[in-house]
Amino acid sequence: MADSVSDIPPEVWGELAALDDPIYEYAFLQAMEGAGIGPAAYRYLLLSRGQRIEAVLPACVFRGLALEETLGAQGRRALRPLRRVMGRPLRIDILVCGHLLGEGRVVRGAGVHGAAPYVLLDGVRRLSTSLGVRWTVFKDFSPSELEWLEPALRKAGYFRAPALPDAWLSLPAGGFDRYIAALSKNGRSTARRNLARFSAHQDVSIEVRDRFDDLLPAMMPLYQAVLNRAESRLDVWTPRFVATLSRDPGIPAKAVVCWERDRLVGFLICLFGKRNSVAIRIGFDYDRAYELRLYQVVYYRGIEEAMRLGMERMNLTQTAYEAKRKMGCHLVPLEHAVTHRNPFCTTILRIFFPLAVNRSGRQRS
Repeated sequence: MADSVSDIPPEVWGELAALDDPIYEYAFLQAMEGAGIGPAAYRYLLLSRGQRIEAVLPACVFRGLALEETLGAQGRRALRPLRRVMGRPLRIDILVCGHLLGEGRVVRGAGVHGAAPYVLLDGVRRLSTSLGVRWTVFKDFSPSELEWLEPALRKAGYFRAPALPDAWLSLPAGGFDRYIAALSKNGRSTARRNLARFSAHQDVSIEVRDRFDDLLPAMMPLYQAVLNRAESRLDVWTPRFVATLSRDPGIPAKAVVCWERDRLVGFLICLFGKRNSVAIRIGFDYDRAYELRLYQVVYYRGIEEAMRLGMERMNLTQTAYEAKRKMGCHLVPLEHAVTHRNPFCTTILRIFFPLAVNRSGRQRS
């Protein structure tokens, strides 16, 4: 067990996590740990054979997490009777296995022993017991990843439930015009109309920045505006975290920033790997969003930058699927695996959780 990714030798992590997934970069995980974006603590379950680490399961623990905020509108409706009885929000302590900010996985090399899933699940059980946590969830895992874990999950009393899918975009070779040409007829007309609407304003501009921590006072209110309208939330980014993304040379982050005259009105933070990229957080001024087509335009510029850097795919992540489909995305399914230390509660959750969890991906804008 490790309390920080820093307790794992970077060369070992680099060998295991050769995933070309920027959210699993060593420095990015270090930044998460020190930034106060939600979890009370982080843990890394290590599976070793002799002195060799063969697999790592990242995890984090939340204390007093407001369940209503994580489930979305559908879940809040389901919890309404309980809220009336209790007179307060339902708060839980929960162990989240996987990655807080994206697709979960067991980081492992080839040739891991067949008993590995059972050993890992036993480690998760012992960890939850030591933390005094009753809820455990494997968050946002791909179906294939859960299939590898499935026999051990079933034996440990977990059940599976649908999660919000990720929206992935395949990037054609060539310039941005090639991307536009590859869209559907509806997508092409929508993109051209949005770009023309933005360009019709003489006092707006858009740029990509490697360093953006100097913009924090203007960025955080725009991020908060989007967060306030999100149907569900688990993490809350802090100025310290955003500043680290900007300053740390080990984190492959850039910000697309949009100006109206000298006022910041929108931004998109992107991470870039070798061939895969992630558009990970957005913020914009809702008073100007529709007129300037801010949501779409910052994504277009992020896509253009990804193509310039030779990226082959870009993950536009969860929510706002209608807009992302028009941008050319296809949806990749993800799932949760959930259990509770009380078997009776697990039986109830098996019925309730799939009905309550946010599956719509709606986001007011």
